[in-house]
Amino acid sequence: MPLEKYGLKPDHPFLEDYASCQMAIMPDDFFRHADEGKIVIKRTSDWWFWNGGIEFDDGSRSEFDVVIMATGFDGKKKLTDIFPQPFRTFLQYPSGMMPLYRGTINPMIPNMAFVGYLESVANLHTSELRSIWLARLVDEKFKLPETQKMVEEINEEMEVMKRSTRFYKRHCISTYSINHSDQICEEMGWNPWRKNSWFSEAFSPYGSQDYNSNNNNGNTKTN
Repeated sequence: MPLEKYGLKPDHPFLEDYASCQMAIMPDDFFRHADEGKIVIKRTSDWWFWNGGIEFDDGSRSEFDVVIMATGFDGKKKLTDIFPQPFRTFLQYPSGMMPLYRGTINPMIPNMAFVGYLESVANLHTSELRSIWLARLVDEKFKLPETQKMVEEINEEMEVMKRSTRFYKRHCISTYSINHSDQICEEMGWNPWRKNSWFSEAFSPYGSQDYNSNNNNGNTKTN
């Protein structure tokens, strides 16, 4: 397999990647370009610069004209730096995860929402559904539970994440994403059964179109 050939096979099980939203989709022809030498893959635990490029911990060297350091950023730190106390404290749980009800709001921080911070298997779909939920909340189409109940539910979800994978601090809900969507639907007054029959509910996969606002099977209700 290409992953083994190029030393990219991880040391942990596939299910842990799934549970922590760490799966990656490779671009088309990625490994073909690697086979042709257009992409050189080097797995290393340490490296440093020399005057012609980069030297690796095994003593090998590669010449480069330009080095792009794709280091990412600490999104949580960026958010906490924005908030004054005491609100900053509400985003810093001992577990390292950000406590958000329905993946969108912190019950202790008023007039603030976070769409897209908690990941799922399909981020676009999940963020869209959360955006609809947030818009309906702002329009007062439904009411939130008591603060204590929201906090309890957040804590339960974080415990599920911690049991699912050692990489739980990535704020991923992939192991219960359908249940998450069902809860959002119920809270908005939508029917959580998005298919047209029980057979489809039991045996058909769920997709983003199942959560179209026009697809409520005639069972929309108003709280």
